[in-house]
Parts: sequence; structure tokens; C-alpha cells
Amino acid sequence: MYTLKTILEVVYSVGDMDKVKHFFCDYGGLKTVGNYESDKSVLSFWNLGEEVTATEKLIRFSDHEAGSLRLVKYNNVEQRYIRSSQNPWDTGGIMDINLRVPEVAKTFNEIRELGFHGLSDPLLQKMGPFELYDILMKGYDDIIIAFTHRVQPPLELPVGGKIPSHVYNSSLTVKNLQETQNFYVKQLGFTLLNEYEVKKDAPLENMFNIPMNMIESVTCKANIFSLDGSRDVMFQTCEFDGVVGKDFSELALPPNRGLLLYRCEVENIALYYQSLIEKGVIIYKEIQELMIEPYGKVNAFALRSPDGVWWEFLESTN
Repeated sequence: MYTLKTILEVVYSVGDMDKVKHFFCDYGGLKTVGNYESDKSVLSFWNLGEEVTATEKLIRFSDHEAGSLRLVKYNNVEQRYIRSSQNPWDTGGIMDINLRVPEVAKTFNEIRELGFHGLSDPLLQKMGPFELYDILMKGYDDIIIAFTHRVQPPLELPVGGKIPSHVYNSSLTVKNLQETQNFYVKQLGFTLLNEYEVKKDAPLENMFNIPMNMIESVTCKANIFSLDGSRDVMFQTCEFDGVVGKDFSELALPPNRGLLLYRCEVENIALYYQSLIEKGVIIYKEIQELMIEPYGKVNAFALRSPDGVWWEFLESTN
């Protein structure tokens, strides 16, 4: 038997390593686990030429390994932005990552001074069974980060640091919610945790920055998934019914800049790999041995979702 464990990392391709590190670590309080040179096996796995090099910085909250963030700075290669000048309703790639903060309004004011800007002012949201203060903010490399503070049910955060959170959730905007649900549940074997809709019944400001004269005609439908059935590290797929955006699916590839891919841990990866092949899942990069620090040698393969999201699955061979 195989076991799907968790999303270990979100890999973020950066333009300025020092600036991004300053935000997450010096401001936010996350810690640097290690600084690495990308191994040639990984660069080849990413379809990059011999002339390409990359430096990496793995950062996480405290000792929480799951939901880490790996910053990668590529050299000697042309890059494009994955989701250039994006709106939340644009499809393809990873739309945002979610981080918990003690006070959304305070975070909002502080990180505007660091070059971030909000798609709205902080708003109180109801999302399925949860009530939370939420703000989507555009940052470096045209990424979006959702900063949240859950009000109901109450959630006590660890003390210390401006961002006392791992990447506990992230969002993928998709063209067809049912198609992607089938992909993640029936094909990949992930767990569907929750389904919900968000719809405004008056022309109100909203966290997605949809014009107020349109918002009553737009419904955001969402599914929340995890690999292991827990809520420790989740992701959600969102379909915006009533508004059409750009499609960035073809750009969600290394070495382009922005939120690049997921790395997931699997126990008995060979059996999982074979089960996907038997289901007819298209494998983007066949299973092979890579060197990824700090894990050492791993067996890994990659596939892409219907909306172009790059998923890597790995198991240590040490």
C-alpha cells in the first residue's frame, strides 16, 4: 500500500532572493532551514539546460516541516512571470498562498510599507463553516498572499513573529470545478474536505476586487482538499462563475517567476506511481532519482493538473 502524506513545500521562483527573504524571515519571523545550490538532477527534471544554475533557500515556521516555502533564484535563463498582472479570477497555476496572522489590519498596514498592496481593505468573510478576516495582497513577482485571522471557530495562534504560520492553504483558480475535483479525488486519490460558495447579494466591496456593479452576478465556488485528510496543509480550487479572466496555464513551468509548484511526500511512491498509470493519469516527468536538500536522494515524478499546476511527488531513498 501507498500513503499520501502531505504537501511538504510550495516552490516560489523569485526575482530578488534577498528582498523575498527579508519579508518572510526578517519581517515575518519564519526561519531559514538551509541555503542550497540546485542539483543538476533537479534542473534537468525541470527541463532546464546545462548552462542554467539556481540557488535555493528553504524557509518554514518553527519546526513545522509541512507547508514550507522554498525560494529558488534561477540564473542564465530567460524568465516570464507566471501570473503577470493577475486577478484572482484568472485561471492557471497557483493563485495564492495563505498565511495566518494575529491581526489582519495591522499586517495590512505594515506590509504596504514593504511594497505590498491589497486588492481590498481587510474584510470580514464567511466561507463555508468559517468566519474570518481576510485580505489578498499582491507582492513580489506578481504573487498574491492571503493573510487570514479566523474568528469563528476561534483559532489560537502561536506567540511570536509577525507571521506565526506555515503555508496552511493555497488557492488554484480553475476553469471547471467538477473536472478538477475528479482529477484530484478520483485520479490522484486526494481527500475532499469541504465544498462552499461565496456570493454577494448587494453591490459591496469584496476581497477579489471584482467591480461592485458586477459582484451580484458572480459566484465563487470552491472545493478544499488535502492529501492525508487533515487540515494541516490544504489547498482549494476556485471557479468564478460570472467573470472570465486570462489563462496562465502554459506559463506555470520552471523557470518562470512566481508560485511555481507543489512538492508532496508519498510513502511507497513506486506503488502510487503505478496506480496512477493504471488509471490513465498522464505523467509529465517519469519517476527518477533526484538530489533535493535537505532530504538527500529521493525518488520523484511530476504531473500537471488540468489547469497547468505542476505537482511533484517524492520519497526519500536514504
